[in-house]
Amino acid sequence: MKRILFTFLVAIALTLSFHQVEAADGKAIVDGKKCAGCHQMAGPAVKTIAEINKRKAPDLFYAGSKFQEAWLVGFLQNPITLRPAGTVYTNHIKADDKEVDRISGVTPCASKLSADEAAAVATYLMSLKDANMKTGVAKIGKFSKPKAKKVFGKDEGCNACHKVILRGKKVKGGISCPTLNNAGDRLNPDWVYSFINDPQYWDPKVWMPKRELNDATLQLLTNFIMTQKSK
Repeated sequence: MKRILFTFLVAIALTLSFHQVEAADGKAIVDGKKCAGCHQMAGPAVKTIAEINKRKAPDLFYAGSKFQEAWLVGFLQNPITLRPAGTVYTNHIKADDKEVDRISGVTPCASKLSADEAAAVATYLMSLKDANMKTGVAKIGKFSKPKAKKVFGKDEGCNACHKVILRGKKVKGGISCPTLNNAGDRLNPDWVYSFINDPQYWDPKVWMPKRELNDATLQLLTNFIMTQKSK
């Protein structure tokens, strides 16, 4: 029994050591790729409109609280556009010759990593957590999808800014904020709950309003968003 316990403890120690090494390698890759030139890798979040307007990419200093690691590994190898109108949508609105507003100049992350690099960087990013975020608060399970769609679309108007999957495979909604049609693969449900509850905690100048929602409604919206998965 002692030998089994010793072997188990050694295995845990080796696993932790491996993750620590991989996280260190991931940080070295992030530094080498100069990711901090676009992403803020250390907090706190900026607090002025002038600073927001200079933002080129999302903050990553709480990536471990926000994302799912498996999704990060895939994204880092083949980045896709998550914000149809850019990180700061007002920076990408251009009027055409008919004075119609158009979105232009939005490109996905250019850093395509190898599988090994992506795994190391994902391990590092998952180590960047917000110590104050409560975990285990999102209760994922059965919920009323029609009611959730009503709250999301009609009551709160979330689809005015976010794209989601509706009516089967159709993706519909606004483009001024991140798309949610793959949020179930991408985001940590506890972070989704926390962000809906208090967006300004995570980003003081974010344009998403803070709503006074009870726990039941927060759980309903979180469950709905977590059903949004890529096929």
